[in-house]
Amino acid sequence: MKDFFDFSGFTTQQYAFLISGLVLFFASLVFYFRKSDRYAIILLVLSGLSLFTFAALLDPYLNLWDERFHALVAKNSMDNFLFPTLYKELPIQEADPLIWDSAHVWLHKQPLFIWQIMLSFKLFGVSEFTLRLPSVLMATGMIVIAYRIGSLLINKKLGYYTAVSLTFSWFLLNLVSGNGEVGHNNVCFVFYVSASVWAFMEYIRSGRKVRWLAAMAALAACAVLTKWLTGLLVFFVWGVYLLATYRLKLKEWKIGHVLLALGIVVALVAPWQIYTFITFPEVARVEYQNNSAHLFQALEGHRGDAFFYFKTLPYLYFGDKNYWVISDETIELNALRIISIILLLAGLALLSYRLKKNSHRIVLISTLLFIYIFFSLAATKMPAYPFCIAIIWFMSLGMLFYTVEQLIFKIKKRPFQFILWFIFVVLFAFYQMNFTTLQRRHTDQYQYRATMKHNTEVFKKIAPTLPPKTIIFNTRGTYDYFYPEAMFYTGALSYRSVPTEKQVQLLKNQGYKIAVFTCHEVPDYLQNDNEVIKIAEILL
Repeated sequence: MKDFFDFSGFTTQQYAFLISGLVLFFASLVFYFRKSDRYAIILLVLSGLSLFTFAALLDPYLNLWDERFHALVAKNSMDNFLFPTLYKELPIQEADPLIWDSAHVWLHKQPLFIWQIMLSFKLFGVSEFTLRLPSVLMATGMIVIAYRIGSLLINKKLGYYTAVSLTFSWFLLNLVSGNGEVGHNNVCFVFYVSASVWAFMEYIRSGRKVRWLAAMAALAACAVLTKWLTGLLVFFVWGVYLLATYRLKLKEWKIGHVLLALGIVVALVAPWQIYTFITFPEVARVEYQNNSAHLFQALEGHRGDAFFYFKTLPYLYFGDKNYWVISDETIELNALRIISIILLLAGLALLSYRLKKNSHRIVLISTLLFIYIFFSLAATKMPAYPFCIAIIWFMSLGMLFYTVEQLIFKIKKRPFQFILWFIFVVLFAFYQMNFTTLQRRHTDQYQYRATMKHNTEVFKKIAPTLPPKTIIFNTRGTYDYFYPEAMFYTGALSYRSVPTEKQVQLLKNQGYKIAVFTCHEVPDYLQNDNEVIKIAEILL
């Protein structure tokens, strides 16, 4: 219980945004209680913007694993966004250049989220915060999308509570911080998938007007350009809706609209795919093969059993201070996690029950089943894969809020009614925020943080001392390699190992300067070479 209310360990700047976010949330609740819906949601959006900014400011370094690679590729793309690179050039090949973490041309993921980060760098400068700024803005935009989807499905009350649940999602906050799995890529993906579903709902509500159709297709294309074909999820939603509503009366389907939407997606998505196959054929071929391999092989050790995603539900939507590495072997359904799952399923059942149209109920359940069955059958498993339909679980949590509100509001004495309701909403939201985990991962009591801060300061310190055309070697720490950070902060090429004598001579012939960290073992031919820059700083 003591940990639950422990807010210590943050900087003054971080406290400013955290406290601002909480105060705005409290104000939003007051306006909601007074039935001022417009001011309530505006204040909630501002609260979310402040809290997500707090998340983006948490770590003054590039996080392991994916954030540092995404940051480096985005920074390199500032020179030419059509030529994404990890290593700007490969004077020597330490590893297979077709492997994503040692590549020259980097096509490991679709480009849209990299372009967004690159644009942020160009507009506001290169820093850890500007790296995370697109995620801050998209996560904040998700609050509006959640509100609108909940409002369209049931009413504005569910919309508001869905938005509250999303605002205090610890997992989304952690993704925005760059600490979560495939952080900014997943924020971008859930944003565009959710936005495409919202546009589809507006399309249906408007009597199937073409402008909403075009918006839906464009947003689906953005999702595809973020994380490939799962971004087409809205077309599954559309297909189930048509079947549930019109059965096989194809005349009512408006097939022309379906074809138009598909045409828009192809027109927006195909150019990049064609360009990469023409310009970088070998790299593109390997990456598309890797995409398919996820279905049949547990790549990079990401494995789990058929119930993996069921067991990770508490992790995504409530969190657990004991979680760190999520694998099939470490997930145990203790009492607290079982309660979390029961709450989520109860909210889902209430949501399904409250839906007025059977077609909406069929779409909701079918979408949930499709995503979870699809990813459960795939061999490669990561907790965040089904997060693309997080809006369904946020609505389920929102329905729990709404149900408790209805019970509390039966109390006749309005002041007592407000106090009881306010305490419940604040405590439940804060529990969902899982502040204990956020604090332990993002304050100096966490050893990983001390290591990352130290190494970042080392790279920033040596950057101005390096001559042009320098290559840094031996950028390894105790438990990981730090060559991406070295390249991001210094602008110099960097390798995790030391060069051979032959490679040293080859690099000198090409006009490169050689620098080497001496905190780990260095061979005599480098130690005794006066032309080699010795970096005595220690990498932890």
